[in-house]
Amino acid sequence: MLKYCRRILDSGLLFRSITPCCIAILFLVPVPKAWGGQDLDRVMVIVNEGVITQSDLDREMGLVEMELRSAGQTIPPRENLARELLETLIVDHVLLEFAGRLNIAVSNQELQYALSSIAEQNRLTLVQLRQTIEQHKVRFADYLDDLRKQLTIRQLINRQISDTVNVTEIEIDEYLEQHPELSVLTPVEIELAHIFLKIPADSSEVEVVRRQELAQNIRQRLLDGLPFGEAAQRYSDSPEATQDGLLGWRKQSQLPDVFLKALDGVLVGSISEVFQSPNGLHLLKLLARRGGSETIVTQYQVRHILLRFSNLLAEDQLRSRLEHIRERILGGEGFDAVARLQSEDVNTRALGGSLGWLSLRELPGVLGQLVQRLAIDEVSPVFQTGAGWHIAQVTAKREVDLGDNVRRGRAEQAIRARKTEESFDQWTRSLRDESFVQYRVRPGE
Repeated sequence: MLKYCRRILDSGLLFRSITPCCIAILFLVPVPKAWGGQDLDRVMVIVNEGVITQSDLDREMGLVEMELRSAGQTIPPRENLARELLETLIVDHVLLEFAGRLNIAVSNQELQYALSSIAEQNRLTLVQLRQTIEQHKVRFADYLDDLRKQLTIRQLINRQISDTVNVTEIEIDEYLEQHPELSVLTPVEIELAHIFLKIPADSSEVEVVRRQELAQNIRQRLLDGLPFGEAAQRYSDSPEATQDGLLGWRKQSQLPDVFLKALDGVLVGSISEVFQSPNGLHLLKLLARRGGSETIVTQYQVRHILLRFSNLLAEDQLRSRLEHIRERILGGEGFDAVARLQSEDVNTRALGGSLGWLSLRELPGVLGQLVQRLAIDEVSPVFQTGAGWHIAQVTAKREVDLGDNVRRGRAEQAIRARKTEESFDQWTRSLRDESFVQYRVRPGE
């Protein structure tokens, strides 16, 4: 069952790791003509109270063939693939029926949040995401329907399987003993942000001096508290300027020697001296380091207040209400006390809005960008995500070595995935055996 192996092994948000190329692979698949050349959308299988049609199978065929091509794998004979995927669709149908009996449903707000997360992870706006989908001849309504079904099954799996799987510390210890490669030193990688001031080749000595003075002035302003991302957007000539100068993770071996020399002795969270290359002047901020025997990251203690989208209040009314809440906090009321009364995030409200200690990669894009710019105890402006309207506050900042935590986390994830898959396979076989399934047409007929 290709589709569901992918679902149950994913952790956290269903679409957190989708990349731009994966969008086309996973979702934006043109609906081909009927498999076998038939124009009539015939019923292939009756499953309990519902049916699976030829067009259902066609869509699944197109999806998986695109996945296999992207992975460079050989596509099996169409009849064999169709037979396997038809069985997957039968299980789909059975699982969705079961979810319905448990009243598991994905709200419009949850659907919108997932959609916004997909767009954000792929650096697209919602409008651009929709345009990309429709360019592949997929109706946006069909896309949303499929997304809702996947989220529904994810909730069902979490409730029936994932939430019941336990992993003990002894199991983790044993797994690490059996898989010593998890403790092997890995290549050192560093996460960087970058400001670049270009010096044209025909610049005069006076112009070069002015650029050097500007670079030193920018560095001093950064040390005085100017957020690095804001400085990058304002001054940097690099292509990454619009992304707050973020270069992402780079292997140490892939960086120019001039970068490595500038970073020598720089601590995580700190800024390099101004240095020069043949093209211009540079400043680097070391955001995190991993590999070797360490995984050094900067963590932020964050809390927030959320007002969710509502059918009763317009967005401008929600924003205005949150602006008023922010003014109360700026006027002296405690953030945590207000969060306990006003926040609509049920997971953090009782904790005064606390999200705990988080690294930038664990924070959603908009919140992550804000966190880098906030001073300790500063209250953010009102901002929007797919869940609603927020304000946030960073209460502390620290550097930690997550090396051992990362290794144990990987071991736990592997054990949990294996147990979940085993339980899921057993459970779905049981549901399948208990269901009424009648083939009207088999693949190839």
